[in-house]
Amino acid sequence: MNKNLSEAQSKLTSDFEKGLTSQEVAKRIKTFGYNKLKEKKQHTFFRKFINQFYDPLLLLLIVAAIISYVVAGLNSRKQHFEPIEVIVEWVEPSVILLIVFINALFGAIQEAKAEKAMEALNKMTTPITKVIRDGNFDQISSIEVVPGDIVIIEAGDTIPADGIIIENNSLKVIESVLTGESIAIEKNEDFVYDDKTPIGDRLNYVYSGTSVINGRATILVTNTGMNTEIGKIASLLNENDGGLSPLEKRISSLGKKLTYIAMFFLVLVFILYVTYVNDPSLISETWSNGFKVAVSIAISVIPEGLLAILTVILALGVKRMAKQNALIKKLSSVETLGSASVICSDKTGTLTQNKMTIVEVFTNKKSFKEFDSKEVKQLIEYGMLCNDTKIDENELIGDPTETSIVKAGIDNGIEVNSLLKKYPRVEELPFDSDRKLMSTIHKVSDGYLVVTKGAVDNLFSICKNKESIKEYEKQNEIMSNKALRVLGIAIKKIKSIPKDVTFKTIEKDLQLIGLLGIIDPPREEVKLSIQECLKAGIRPIMITGDHANTASAIAKELNILYSDEQKTITGSELEKMSDEELQQHIKEYSVYARVSPQDKIRVVKAWQKNGDIVAMTGDGVNDAPALQAADIGCAMGITGTEVSKGAADMILVDDNFSTIVEAVKEGRGVLDNIKRMMLTLFTTNVSELFTLLFGMLIFRFNPFSALQILWINLVTESFPGIALGMKKAERDVMSFKPNYSNNLLDKKMVLKVLSQGLLTFALCTVGFFLGAGMFVNFNFSLIVQSLQAFHKTTGTSREILLNMQMAGSTMVFITLSISQAFNAFNMFSKHNICTYKWDDIKYVFYAFGISTFFILLVLLVPKMNEVFNLNPYVFSDVKTITQITTSDNITTVVQSSTSINYSYFIIIAFVFAFVQTIIIELLKIINNSNWYRKIVNKSNFLKKWN
Repeated sequence: MNKNLSEAQSKLTSDFEKGLTSQEVAKRIKTFGYNKLKEKKQHTFFRKFINQFYDPLLLLLIVAAIISYVVAGLNSRKQHFEPIEVIVEWVEPSVILLIVFINALFGAIQEAKAEKAMEALNKMTTPITKVIRDGNFDQISSIEVVPGDIVIIEAGDTIPADGIIIENNSLKVIESVLTGESIAIEKNEDFVYDDKTPIGDRLNYVYSGTSVINGRATILVTNTGMNTEIGKIASLLNENDGGLSPLEKRISSLGKKLTYIAMFFLVLVFILYVTYVNDPSLISETWSNGFKVAVSIAISVIPEGLLAILTVILALGVKRMAKQNALIKKLSSVETLGSASVICSDKTGTLTQNKMTIVEVFTNKKSFKEFDSKEVKQLIEYGMLCNDTKIDENELIGDPTETSIVKAGIDNGIEVNSLLKKYPRVEELPFDSDRKLMSTIHKVSDGYLVVTKGAVDNLFSICKNKESIKEYEKQNEIMSNKALRVLGIAIKKIKSIPKDVTFKTIEKDLQLIGLLGIIDPPREEVKLSIQECLKAGIRPIMITGDHANTASAIAKELNILYSDEQKTITGSELEKMSDEELQQHIKEYSVYARVSPQDKIRVVKAWQKNGDIVAMTGDGVNDAPALQAADIGCAMGITGTEVSKGAADMILVDDNFSTIVEAVKEGRGVLDNIKRMMLTLFTTNVSELFTLLFGMLIFRFNPFSALQILWINLVTESFPGIALGMKKAERDVMSFKPNYSNNLLDKKMVLKVLSQGLLTFALCTVGFFLGAGMFVNFNFSLIVQSLQAFHKTTGTSREILLNMQMAGSTMVFITLSISQAFNAFNMFSKHNICTYKWDDIKYVFYAFGISTFFILLVLLVPKMNEVFNLNPYVFSDVKTITQITTSDNITTVVQSSTSINYSYFIIIAFVFAFVQTIIIELLKIINNSNWYRKIVNKSNFLKKWN
């Protein structure tokens, strides 16, 4: 008995014939646990909900709500407050807290959805394992396998646990999920390993998660669950989710900056208000109003709808990507994809078809690319005879090289069963790694046919047609230089079978009749995708466990090696380079061959240190650390292991590189939509901030209540923001290099926000003067004088000035709300909106209609307009101010009566906003005109800011 096997049996006390007893299995499940990888601990929904409150923006809103509650409590005791005013005082902070609650709930729900999607993905398959227990053959779930079990594995099985081979019958295993090697490993039960023997070289050992492609074996399970080699790699992964994504980092950074800005203005405005409107007789009211104005200022800085709208936009992106066969686990990964500048891709199955395919045949002194000729078909038939491929429900099971021969035969009309019946196999010499040959003997009418298949160099020495060997040697070199795996086929006829069938008696005096050139060919659609990547400024990188010549050949065909400056580097060469040297020369290499999992991480980090956003593909457990290290990890949905899927941010359902490129395209569209949405929101915030500061400093009056600001920020601007998020990616979105910035708002965006925000502020100011002006017959100097004197008025005079304030505030509210609704048209595209079809822009029109409805709702519905401190009705017999007098610190207004149709001003507000939109659309036409582009190209300043 093998030394390794003897030691394992002694340690595990297993009976090779009868297996474990049921009682012993139960004990070992208690001792070792179930055969599954440890799952990351999931937070409860309540914990997810609480975690949302660590966001600085939400914390600031909570502080603002608390201050507002304190002010409401103080003001509710004042006798001169009307009941409706008291209600408004309590409604404002309640609405703020409701917003905080909804944002937190929304975030928690999205996290829970992502977890459920992964749970569903992991439960898609439940492998069954064949074992011997209690002396009987049985089939159990793989999670019930324990150390000491006797397990039977055969072609097509996924090995359920680590184990040592007891009996072996031509077992071949692909261990790529563990080692990255895509070549089938022939196992040998007589091999003896020691502790220094690398995992991939332990030929008498099999590993959990690897695949049997040929033969069968009985194994003794030695390790299960987290104690397997796969489990050890899984345990190396961080318990966290790999850190914040680039979008999350930028949102966090923006949130902190906005928090600081809001706190600065909150304190500054309160101090200015209390100092500027300093009246010892009204100190309580001054402080109360100061807090209210300060809270309004703080709220105006914060785009309360940002997180919710951002989540909706990302969710829409996830939905669109799912249609492209890309399953996104984490919402923020959508934006990260849009920023990707480097895609590191595995070769096998992602860039290639993962199907070994015959692409060239050489026989009868001719080379063939088409296989329908008689001589080529005959050569393929011989290859099909000397073949151990099994067909199960139209699926070819076996060594990939052998299945490629059978596939070529079937594709060219050769019927497998008929061929095997015509030439039944009577003897065989299995393939072994020393000879690198396989031979079969078949019964024919006049004796027996020997067919030998294998390595060409080994065939040359046992073939008798020496005159044609040189030609075959030359052709073998030509095909090998194309990175083809070359198999030779030789035959001979014998009259009888020798008593001793060995390679010495059979594999001699053969006739070499042809060569088969086999390769895993590139996916046709990937070639176009690579071209699209290069056009979009994205660097495609191949990382593979295959040999350098094979990798380079595929890379050249796909145009990954698109110039002489791009090089191929091997893992052994990579090991000699320091991290600093690798980072310095990283852009020189486009192909990494024969690399280890550690090499992959080094490559990813080197690109990241150069400021690139890196996407990484992988399917094996050995890929998981690199997937987690990348900015966006992409696991294979078909061939990917549970561990690789768990470490990834995105699952490629079809294992296709082109899917990544389509996802990047969608990601760029989403990124553009996020920028448009943010421009829309922050334009409103800037106009609100300037309007509030202007009102306080000039009029000593707050033109906006906190409730009005919240209504605009959350209701009227949310629908345009969502509509912008539904916009499809621009046609030329892949024509530009990725424009990643550490800040969500770059200099150009800040300039746009300030310019459009100030334009809207100017319209709001004009609107305020028009609204308030009707009370002074549009004597604007009297407006300033009247509002500044408000705090010293009583009785009827105070009532008139309150109406004046309300009229001005109403006009500001209408103007800003309508401008915001129109702003979606302005932000929709850099091109004029008239150039788009209805299907492209219909959601913006729908959003405009919904926003307008909600604006009119708070204006026209009784009681609601009172809560929002708005008065949109027609004024008849309005008391207007003709003069202001002050005596004993009491201000009195001199009145007269007039009739004003206030509804005209609502129409004026619509006209203001519409004119603003027309101006911006005209600027777009100018900006996209040829003559203006010529001017821009001649000016460095315009190039920078255009």
